[in-house]
Amino acid sequence: MRPEERGLMIFQQVCSSCHSMERAHYGDMIGLQPSVTALQHWAQQRHAGLESPIASPYPSVAVGKANNGGDYPPDLSHIARTIRGGPDYIRQMLAGYRPTPPGVTLAPNTYYNPIALTHHHKFKMRPPLHEGMITFPDGTQATIPQMASDVTAFLQWADDSHRRTRQFIGTAVLLYLALLGGVLLALWRLLKRTA
Repeated sequence: MRPEERGLMIFQQVCSSCHSMERAHYGDMIGLQPSVTALQHWAQQRHAGLESPIASPYPSVAVGKANNGGDYPPDLSHIARTIRGGPDYIRQMLAGYRPTPPGVTLAPNTYYNPIALTHHHKFKMRPPLHEGMITFPDGTQATIPQMASDVTAFLQWADDSHRRTRQFIGTAVLLYLALLGGVLLALWRLLKRTA
C-alpha cells in the first residue's frame, strides 16, 4: 500500500469523525480505495454519493464547536498547503502530543502539544492517533509516527488530487497552440507568396 492509501484509511476511521474536506469529493478517492463499493459505502454513511463533497459530520458550526470544546474543526481540503509549516508541521503536530509538563495548567478537555502553533501549545483536539488503532492490510505497523506520516501524505495528495489531469490538459493545450501557430504561419507565408 502507498502511504496515501493508508492515510485515506486513517482519515476515514479517525479524522472524518470531526473534520470535513469540502473541496474533495468521495469520488476523487477512487485511485486510493481498493473498491468503488467501499467508497460508496463510506459516502452513504454520510447520506452522500460519490459526487458529493466530504462534508462536516456536524449539522452546524454551533454543534461542531459544542462537541470540540469551543473550537470548530477546520476543513482539511487544503490544509497541507495553507497551514504555516506545511506537511512537516502536520506530521510533527499529529505525533507531538505529550503529557502536560509541571507548571503548565490546562483547561478541561485541552491537551498539551509543544508543536502546536496556536493556543500556547494547548489544543482542544484530543490526541487523534494511538498505537495499533488501525490494522493495515499490507502489515505496516500502526505506530503514531507512521500514521502521522501516512495521513499527512494523504492530505498532500488530496490537496492536489487533480494535478495529473491539469498537467495533461495543459500539455494538450500547448500542443494544440503550437500546431495552430504552425498552421497559421504556413497560411500567412502562402498568402504572402501569392500576393
